[in-house]
Order: sequence, then C-alpha cells, then structure tokens
Amino acid sequence: MKRQAQVARALILAVVIAAAVSAGNFYSRPALPASGTQPSAASGTKAPPKTVVDEGAFLQEETMRPRGHWENVTVPDTLDLAEHAKLSINALTGDMDPEHYYGTIQGFIFHADPPHIQGGGVGLYSVDLTPRNVRTLPLMRDMSGSEMNLDMEYKAMRALLSQIDPDGQMYYAECPGSVTSGGSMPARMGMMVFAMLNWQHRDGNGTWMSLIDLLSKGLSDDAIRVDDRAYYPLQSGIDRDRAWHDFAGGNKAPNAYHTPDEPQADPQGVEGATKSEMDRAISALVDDYKLRGNQQSLELAQRLAREILQPRMWLDTTDKGYVGSEHGQWAGHFHNNVHSLIALLDLAEAEHDLRLMQFVKEGYDQAIRNGVVRLGFFPAWTMPQKYGLPAWLHGVTETCGVANVLELAVRLTDAGLGDYWDDVDSIVRNQLVAQQVIDLGLMRRVSGGGTEHDALLRRFIGGFGPGGVTSLGAECDIAGCCTGNGSQALYYAWHGITRFDDGVATVNLFLNRASTWMDVDSYLPYEGKVVLHNKQARSAFVRIPAWVDLHDVKNFVDGKPVNPAMTGRYEIFDGLKPMDEIRLEFPIREETDKYTIDGKVYTVKFRGSTAVDISPRDLDPKSYPIYQRAEMEADKAPVRTEKRFVPDHVLPLGTY
Repeated sequence: MKRQAQVARALILAVVIAAAVSAGNFYSRPALPASGTQPSAASGTKAPPKTVVDEGAFLQEETMRPRGHWENVTVPDTLDLAEHAKLSINALTGDMDPEHYYGTIQGFIFHADPPHIQGGGVGLYSVDLTPRNVRTLPLMRDMSGSEMNLDMEYKAMRALLSQIDPDGQMYYAECPGSVTSGGSMPARMGMMVFAMLNWQHRDGNGTWMSLIDLLSKGLSDDAIRVDDRAYYPLQSGIDRDRAWHDFAGGNKAPNAYHTPDEPQADPQGVEGATKSEMDRAISALVDDYKLRGNQQSLELAQRLAREILQPRMWLDTTDKGYVGSEHGQWAGHFHNNVHSLIALLDLAEAEHDLRLMQFVKEGYDQAIRNGVVRLGFFPAWTMPQKYGLPAWLHGVTETCGVANVLELAVRLTDAGLGDYWDDVDSIVRNQLVAQQVIDLGLMRRVSGGGTEHDALLRRFIGGFGPGGVTSLGAECDIAGCCTGNGSQALYYAWHGITRFDDGVATVNLFLNRASTWMDVDSYLPYEGKVVLHNKQARSAFVRIPAWVDLHDVKNFVDGKPVNPAMTGRYEIFDGLKPMDEIRLEFPIREETDKYTIDGKVYTVKFRGSTAVDISPRDLDPKSYPIYQRAEMEADKAPVRTEKRFVPDHVLPLGTY
C-alpha cells in the first residue's frame, strides 16, 4: 500500500507541480503588500503592468460575512454537513500561504515525523488552485455561519484581482527562472469566473459581472480555432506577446503533448486529462451568455464542446456493437471525465439540447458502472493499463472524482433526467465525509504520536485527500485540489436536503439542516426517525429513501397519525401551519453486502445508506483509518444542545 500511495500521489496529486518544482521552474512570491500595491522590482519580482481592477469596487469585508441568525436547539448528534463545512473553512484558509501570494499548498504529508508540506523548502504552491478556494469559501460560510479567517479570504481574492489585466488575462507575477512568469492559463481564468459568481451572489454587487465579461473576452482571445472547433493547449499558458508556453513538460509525458498543437486524444500530457483544459472555459462562457446574453461566449462554448466531443476523445466501443462517442462512454482520468460531463450539461441546458443531456446521463451511468455508488467509492483511473499506467490506480480514489459524481447526480436530478438522490445520500454519508481529515488524534498517531506539531496539523484539519477503501493509505496526504472540490460537494448535498418555493418545502435527503422555511432533524442511522419543524411552508413534499419500504412509514403531524398522499417516492403534507411538527418513523434496514474493488472483495455492513463497518481493513498502524463507526450500530441516537446557524440567503448551485 505504501508504494501505491506514493505513486498515486505523483500521478493524482500534482505530478505537474512536483515536476516543475524539481526542475526549479516554480517560484516563491513575496507577500502582497498591505496597501494592495504590486511588489517593486527591488524585491526581486518584476511588477506587471497596472491592472484593470479597482479593488474597492469589488471588495468590502463586511459584505463577506454570512447573513443569517443563530438558534438555540437540541438536535440529534448525527451527520451535520454544516459542521463539516466549518472544518473545510479551516483547511481552505490554512492551505493558502500569505507569504506566497496566497498560493495553495497542493500536498500536505502527515505520515511523517515531522509532518511537512510536500516538496520541501518553502513548500509546494499550486499555480491555479487559489481561485478554487475563494470560490468555495462563500458556500462553506453560507452553510455554517462561520467567520473564521475571513481576512484570509479577503486578501486572497485581492491578490487574485491584482493579476487581472485590461486585456482579459490573469497573468502570473513575473519571476526569474519561473516557466509561469507572465503567463495566463485559461483553466485558471474559468475557475476565477466561478469564484466571482459566488461572490456576486453573496454580496449582490453587480460590478462583478464586468469582470466576468472581461475574462470571457480573454478566454475568447486565447482560443485556437480549427474548422468548427476550438481548443486550449494542454497545461500551458499564453504570454503578453501571444506566445504559448508548456508549463508542465507535457512533451515528456507517456502520452506526449507538444504545445500548442491540437490534442489528438483525451489521455495526453502529464495529467492525461485533455478535456479538463476546455471544460471550465465552457461553463464560464455559458455563464457569461446566460448573465449578459453574450452570443460570442455561447459560440465559443459550442466550439470547445465540439473539440471534446470528437470521437477520438471517447471510448471506442465498436466491438460491443455501438458507438461509445455517441453515448458518453469514456475511460481514463475519472475526475477529468466526470467534470467534463458537468460542463457539457451546462451547455446542454443553455441550448435546451436533449440529445446532449442524454449523452451526459449515459456518461454518468459509465461513472457509476466503474465504482461502487452505494459506498461512494470511484477509481482514480478506469482502464489505467490501456494508457500505460499501473493497474492498481483503479483501486485508489480521488476526492475530486467522488465530489464530481455527487455534483453531477444533483445536476441531473434538477434537470429532470432522473432521480439520483439515493446516490447523493450514499456518497455524502460514506466516502465523501470519510475522506475529510477531521481527527487530530489520528493525525498525531501517524505523524509520531506527540503534540509538538499540533499547530501545523491543526492548520489542515478539514482537508480532503485521496484514499483507499478503509484508510487514507500509508502516505496520508491532504490535497489542495481535493479540499476545494470535496468541500464544494458538501454544499451540493446540503443545498439538496431541502428547497423552498412559493410556500412549498421539498425534503430530498434525510440529513440535518436548518433553514428559514423548515428544519430537518435526522436520527439516522441509529433510528428510523426524521422530524421536520415547519416555519413557513404551507405544503411539504418529503422523499422516502429507496431502502425504506413505503408501506412501513408511519407519519405524524403534531403527534397525530396522518396518511399523506404520495407521488412517486414523495409524501405530500398539505395545510401546514407555522410551528407544525412532522414526524416520520420507519424500520432501520440492516444489510451486509460484498463489493469487489481492484480485485479485492470487501464485506460492507449498512444501516440504511450508511456504511457502519467494512472488512478486510488496512491494519497498518501508520495509516489513517476511515469508517470507524462502531457507535453507529446503537439503536438510540445521541443528542446535543447547540447554537445553530440559519442562513437568510442560500447561494445557488452552478459553479465548479
């Protein structure tokens, strides 16, 4: 397992960055001065030209604070995604370094004495992950009400805004010896659009729209158009002279890529993820089209989609009697492929393209087929040997991929293409929360056993990383990319628990959540009981999970038995008044099933959709164990008394 984790880290967690650091290609930036001015040439860093951004027009720390109120409650002490969001804030701000332009630390190793930042020296700072952190932090604050490290979030966004130029590019600071100096990466610009959208939804400042349109113009200028298609060179950046530069050494990869050629297959370059160079741009351009009616943005999104929809980018299934490229069939880098399906769904919905919607749905089915959705486990790569990679990559999972499946399940459901709430419930209750590192005691154990490194360990509590079925492996990494993506998936699940529209509350998941219209108290997996505290709803549609027999559900309103009408798996409660209490009771279903992952058979015990035990386990005392859930086999849920945040404003879904 140790060898597997080491190689997995190289292939999954920033092989691009690690290669560049070892070659001396990455730089250490000075801290952004408190005044917001750019570093001077005397500091050793060449200052870029004056940027287009007036920071005062966009950034007011007061408008970043969560909007809502706090309530004193006694609730079941069961899975609460808002509590996990608080921990995510800790990690999302802890892995940004103010001394390096708030660069994100891609790898933190705590299976070491002492624990350390991957790469040695001053550390390993990602060139493109900080926009992901500032994208996700508003969502985590919306869930939890936490103001932890709000100043870090403010300053990180300020540092990013300082890199936007009037030409619509985000140029890295120029630094001697750095291959990224003065370069702009389209994927990073797309991520920045997502961050700006979340900030605009949070503060209501329409000025953000001008920057979104500006970056969309930059994305248009960068695109290389070929026939009816367009593409961006893989893991490359463009400089102010409009020349492309390879940032990652893709020409030396097993499936070589040469900048700025048009890619010829999906698994090219260092990461083996061609589609990922186009997918964020597609979503960002679609957003610009929807917000501002920019037809040029839509046209470019269509061109980029044609690039990644070419048959050579998909799995050849002609030997099976059908054309895989017409049915969303893919293989290779799991996270890349599922993320690209989300981008294609964005375009399909904008164009009302049912054929493309069905294509995405079939691609989702391919993802589920290659994993164990009931456990939420999905491989880092499918068919890795086909692409010259080790076969065991099918036996490790990357939180980024787990998160993408959950997000796509929510999006497909909201698009009316199916009911995937049981998939969401299984993923979030199991592998997603299991791969969030939250236990300081276990972190101490695998990093030497003492408390002398607690300050560093605490900085990364709440982070996510790659893992195996029963542990995070002999190399216990927390990854910057996984932390940003895993946290966002928490929000997608939390957002879907209950929605409200025109007096009707919908409850899709039996997970804890407070809202202005209805609170959900879940006693699962200890007891088959869910209590809904109505505040505003006149009616409620309550979805019964697939593992529950509909005939076994007993319903009560204010303690009195009722027999609600049903549509599909939703019970309908009408005539509700404020302060009404709805209680549902049903038997907890216990099952023990077997699943084969990477050739090994695992026995999994479920209570409802929650995995409470798995065997065989990784017995290495230096691994970080997951699924330590013996207490969940009790038949009485614990309770706790706390102050719980109720957000007044729920940020919409739709940024990745």
